Amino acid sequence: MEDIDKKQQDKLAGKGKRSILGTLLLPMAWFFPHRKGRAYFHKIRGVKIGKNVEIGYFCIIGNVHPAEITIEDGAVVTARSTILEHDNAMYYTGRGVVKSGPVCIKKGAFLGIGTIVMPGVTIGEKSVIAPYSFVNKDIPSNVLAGGQPAKVIKRYTD
Repeated sequence: MEDIDKKQQDKLAGKGKRSILGTLLLPMAWFFPHRKGRAYFHKIRGVKIGKNVEIGYFCIIGNVHPAEITIEDGAVVTARSTILEHDNAMYYTGRGVVKSGPVCIKKGAFLGIGTIVMPGVTIGEKSVIAPYSFVNKDIPSNVLAGGQPAKVIKRYTD
């Protein structure tokens, strides 16, 4: 890996400078007693959050590059869900580079408890992700998806 590539990969991996404010706000974003308060603290950290968004307890949302995450109006992210804008696995094991990309949770989408959303994924409008699903590919609008990896289980026509 060239030196410049190494520096870029280190930055994507979260090494070096991070927002001190964003880091200090993590406990408030995770544990604030009201769901709108948790959304507010994630928004201050840099996550793009629409109106009437609900975020459950201890949701990990873009802890390194929060500005890469968008959660649109009326979306619900339930407790212990994780939305990743980067994945360091291949980088830290020397098998490749950091995978990174923006994540978008569209209007009215619902992430069930313990859902994991990987970098570069879009969850479509009004889609429901079943609890404890692993989402590593885009999910279309108006579907129920679930599993490891998540797959479309049902399509809604309304």
